[in-house]
Amino acid sequence: MKSSNLKYKLISIQFIIILCLTMISNIILIPKEELAASYTQHIESGINAFPADYQPLLNKLKELHPNWNFDAYYTGIPWSQVMANETDCGHNRILESSNSLWKSSCNNVAAGYACASKEIVAYYLDPRNFLNDDIKVFQFLEISYNERIHTVEGIRSLISGTFLNNNVTFTLNGQTKTMHYADIILQAAKESRMSPYSIATKIIQEVGSQGSASVSGNVPNYQGYYNFYNYGAYDGDAAIANGLEYAKKHNWNNQYTAIVEGAKLLADSYTNAGQNTAYFYKWDVVGTSILKPGASQTVDSSSLYTHQFMTNIQDPTSQSSTLYNTYSKNNIINESLNFVIPVYNEMPSSNKLPTNLTEADGALYYLTGTGVRVRSEASTSGTILATLYTLDEIIAVQERECITSGGIKWDKVKLSNGIIGYMASEYLSPCKASTNNQNNEPIIGIAITIDNLRLRESPSTSGVTKTIIPNGQKVDILQKDVANDGTNIWYKVRYNGMVGYVSNVYLKMIDNNNNKVDATLVEGDVNKDGKITAGDYVLIKRQIMGEITLTDVQLKSADANGDGKVTAGDYVLIKNYIMSL
Repeated sequence: MKSSNLKYKLISIQFIIILCLTMISNIILIPKEELAASYTQHIESGINAFPADYQPLLNKLKELHPNWNFDAYYTGIPWSQVMANETDCGHNRILESSNSLWKSSCNNVAAGYACASKEIVAYYLDPRNFLNDDIKVFQFLEISYNERIHTVEGIRSLISGTFLNNNVTFTLNGQTKTMHYADIILQAAKESRMSPYSIATKIIQEVGSQGSASVSGNVPNYQGYYNFYNYGAYDGDAAIANGLEYAKKHNWNNQYTAIVEGAKLLADSYTNAGQNTAYFYKWDVVGTSILKPGASQTVDSSSLYTHQFMTNIQDPTSQSSTLYNTYSKNNIINESLNFVIPVYNEMPSSNKLPTNLTEADGALYYLTGTGVRVRSEASTSGTILATLYTLDEIIAVQERECITSGGIKWDKVKLSNGIIGYMASEYLSPCKASTNNQNNEPIIGIAITIDNLRLRESPSTSGVTKTIIPNGQKVDILQKDVANDGTNIWYKVRYNGMVGYVSNVYLKMIDNNNNKVDATLVEGDVNKDGKITAGDYVLIKRQIMGEITLTDVQLKSADANGDGKVTAGDYVLIKNYIMSL
C-alpha cells in the first residue's frame, strides 16, 4: 500500500490549487470513497502480449526503432472504474484557457487551471492515443538509471539554455565545492537509481527553464534554502514559502543536497514504489512493486488513484517531447529502451480528443505551439481575437496559407468557440495524413539528417514547418534540386509518412538507390547496387509496412535469413550486419 503519512502529500478539502511556473505540478493526495475491490496485476513482454488494437501502433514504432522493447502492464482495473475514480472535480486539471469541452461543468478554477472534463480525462488516460508517434510514447519510458546510456554529456544537452547550465558553489560537510548542475544531477541519478534525464526534466517543469524563487536561495526568511521539486508547494500565493519551509525542515541548505535528496525522496515515493514512468506518476493505477515480466501482484482499490504527483493531465505528454529530444540529440534514440504501457479491462474502442468542430468547418489541424494569437486579419497588426495556450487543441482551417504578410504565412481558421480569424500557419499540423498520392512516389535515395531539421510544406525557409526531423534520422529522397535560393538546395523527402522539403545542407546521403540490376544475386543487396547498405533494410521495412511491393529478384535478396519470406527478422539481420562493419 502507498504511505499516506508523507508530509508532502497534503490535502485540500475542496480541491488542490496549483502553482503554474512553466508546467508546475504538485504532489497531491485526494481521498476517495469507493466499494472495496482488489485487482491482480501482471506484466507481459513483447508486442504480441498486447491487445489487438495496440499492436499495429506498436509494430510501426518497432519498425522505426527495432531495439525498443514494449511491456504490457495489465492493471486488472475495468475502464469504468478507473474513469469513475479519475473524474471527480479537483482530481485532474487542465489550463483555464482550454477548449470549453475540456473543462468540467463544476467551474472550479484556480491559479490558471480548471477542473478537467470527463472526456478530456478519458483522452489523456487512454494509452492508445499516444502510441501513434515515437515522441509522445516517451511518457511510458521506464524511468531507471542506466549508466551505459545516461551520461553527463546527455544531461548538459538537455539543460542547455536553462538555468541549470551553470556551475554552483556550495558548502557541504564543512567543505566548499564547485560543481556543474549536470554533475549534481548525475550523482542524484546514481543515488536514486532514477534516469538523470527524467530528474532534469522534472526540475525544469517544476521551477521553470530559468528557475524560480524556489531555487534562488534569496527568499526572505528562507535565505540559503532550495526546493527544486516543489515539495510542499501548495496553497496558492504562499506556494513558494510553503515549499521553502519544507526545504528548511529537511535542511536542504545547498543546491547539491536539495537536488540529490529530493531525487531520492522522489524515487523512494514514486519510481521505486511501482510508479516508474511519467504516465504512472500522473495516473496512480499500479501497485507498490516494480513488476517484471512474469511477476504479478494484488492491489487493493483503496491504495489507488490518490498518490499522483501532478494534477495537470497534459504533464506526461509534455515530458515526452523533452525526453525524446534528449535521447535523439545524444544519438541514443535507438538504444534498447523499455516502455511500460498500461492496459485496462473492458476498454472502449477509442477515446477521441473532445471538439465540437467537424470537417464541415474546415480541415482539422492540431495546435503545435503555445501562446499563439488569432487575429482579425492576416497581419501582426490585426486585433487579437484569442490567444491559444493548450497544445493539441483542434482548429478548423478554412483557407490554408491564404495570405503571406510580413514574412508570415497565415491560415483562415475557426476555433471551437466559433471565433473566425487568422493565425500563423507554422503552428498547425494536420490531424490526418495527406490523402494525395505522395506516399506512392518512388524513392531515389536515402539520407541521414546531421542536425535537427525542419520539414517544410514548400521549398523555402519561409515554408510552413510540418515537423522537426531529429538529428540522425533517415529520410527517403523523392526529388533532388527542387529549388535553389542561393544558400539552400531543396530536396523533396518523406519522413515517417510525411512528405515535404528540406535543405540538403543538413543531409548525408548514404545510398543513391538507383535500383541498378545486377546479375549476381547478393543476399541482403535489395536495391541491387552491388553492396549491402542502409538503403537495403529501408526497402525491407517499407515492404513489411506495405508501402511498396518489391520485385521477385528483390524479394529473394531481402530474404536474408533464407526462410522463404520477408519479415522483420531479415530487417534486423541486415541492420545488425551493417552496424558491425
